[in-house]
Amino acid sequence: MKDSRKFLIGADVIEHLIPERHPMLMVDQVIDYQSSPRPQLSAERYVSANELVFVGHFPDLKLWPGVHTIEGLRQCCVLLDVIRQFEEVGLLDGLLELQRYQMLQPQVDKELCQHVLDNLSEIRQLEQSPIRLRVKLLAPVFAGCIIAYQVYQNTSDKHRWSVQAEVNGQSVAKGEILCPSPAG
Repeated sequence: MKDSRKFLIGADVIEHLIPERHPMLMVDQVIDYQSSPRPQLSAERYVSANELVFVGHFPDLKLWPGVHTIEGLRQCCVLLDVIRQFEEVGLLDGLLELQRYQMLQPQVDKELCQHVLDNLSEIRQLEQSPIRLRVKLLAPVFAGCIIAYQVYQNTSDKHRWSVQAEVNGQSVAKGEILCPSPAG
């Protein structure tokens, strides 16, 4: 799907799609989704100096733990798979409508939003599957940064994703994630 409008969903909708919650939710918003020619998703995470992790992880240095960056990439893979499944059942517009509802927009199709929520139980998720990570951390991330995630699903192997995280255009993590999908 290549649409002229921007695909954007925030944390409130993301929390409907994956089980992680604060403080372990590592994706603040999905800023782009495309299903062809290769399924891909772009998302962001805002790293605040107020994150609880900074209290114990180098208390005098606001260094973001690399494992959190990798977890954000994993969550993006799950989101890509879930959003792709919503598109396959014709409910991609429903996700965008649910975002409008969460943003208190006028004239929202509440019936469509409810249909999306009702279909969540039908969507198969990756999070319980064993995963293999082949991700290298390339540069440190500090408080005040915006981590830009990009994940691409392999077209010949739906269980393999190429992943990358950047800060200000500089790659901070790159590799691949293998995660068997119960959705096939």
